[in-house]
Amino acid sequence: MGTLTDYLDAIAPNLSPDLISAEFRRRLSGIGQHFPDAIASLVGFECRLADPTPQADLFFRVSPETGGRDIVAGSEAVETQPQFYHLLAGYETIPSLDDELIDHPIWQKIRQFCTQWSTPNTSFYDYIKDLWLEFDLDAEPPAIPIPSVFLGSSAIAHLSTHLNPLLEHPLTSEKSQRIERTLNALPKTAKLFQSGVLLSREPHNIRFYISDISIQQICPYLDRIGWQGDRHQIAAILAFLSPGIKTTNLQIEIETDIAPTIAIECYLENREAWKLFLEGLVKTGFCLPQKRDAILSFGGLTREGDSPENWPGTLRRRSQLLGPGWESVLFRRLAYLKLIYRPGIPLEFKAYLGVQPGWIDTQSWGVKLE
Repeated sequence: MGTLTDYLDAIAPNLSPDLISAEFRRRLSGIGQHFPDAIASLVGFECRLADPTPQADLFFRVSPETGGRDIVAGSEAVETQPQFYHLLAGYETIPSLDDELIDHPIWQKIRQFCTQWSTPNTSFYDYIKDLWLEFDLDAEPPAIPIPSVFLGSSAIAHLSTHLNPLLEHPLTSEKSQRIERTLNALPKTAKLFQSGVLLSREPHNIRFYISDISIQQICPYLDRIGWQGDRHQIAAILAFLSPGIKTTNLQIEIETDIAPTIAIECYLENREAWKLFLEGLVKTGFCLPQKRDAILSFGGLTREGDSPENWPGTLRRRSQLLGPGWESVLFRRLAYLKLIYRPGIPLEFKAYLGVQPGWIDTQSWGVKLE
């Protein structure tokens, strides 16, 4: 059975050593070996732009439609539709996680969460769109990789219900009220789109992602919720870079109060906007020239025929099932750039790159996405 490492191997010719070194490819591969290739509907990398070390963290998306949710839930999964997907992809049974993962207390929490998520007529099933697992690789990863877990849902009323299974202790009434006040203070156009728990870090802060919040709305909102960081520093760099930004998301964390660390995700219109934005980061010292070049060379399309020896088996089997003329592909995407603010530490930018499976009909050039 193939693993997520197959995705990395398939796009290896497009990963510059200036962006991800051989050592960090080894770490990425070590994490990927723990998971069947069918678990993810998107795989991605997080790269620090001003750090001379070519390092990366790993993340991937788990969804109900492609069966990833049920792989994590294992034999306790309730819904049966994803099983049909795996049968179509050539598996006799749903692929499973490693036994060593299943036995770990944190993975047991994640599996229990996915079991609830797969149960119809629950708030998990009705309101959670997807799950994102992110693995920090700045240090040698442990034998059992522990992710931070983020769930895609805008249902503020069900936040405590959804987060509590992932927490060591349920949210207290005081913390729940603090979260509610923070999210109720959002601008009318903004909304919660993702929340999660930093299980791989200490402390296990709760993180929220806010979408549809403009650059002009960010600092006033931070004022309203009592954030104590340097708004002027944030405002100045965003004003300098804003001509290239299409939309922004805001990332905040809550400890006992609003954490001082925040981040702003910057989504750009097209490749030319990426080029101009990265050039601005190079000029201001937030990005190394070699990393700018490596990122711009990443975007594109890898076809099944480009890497037949290393191709994920799940994708190959499904393209065969679609019929003559269909070929699986991996879309290499420039996802977004993130500005991170930490008090007392220079501002930092990271790039997020995604690899998304799809299929093309080479006779009509129709496209199917995972």
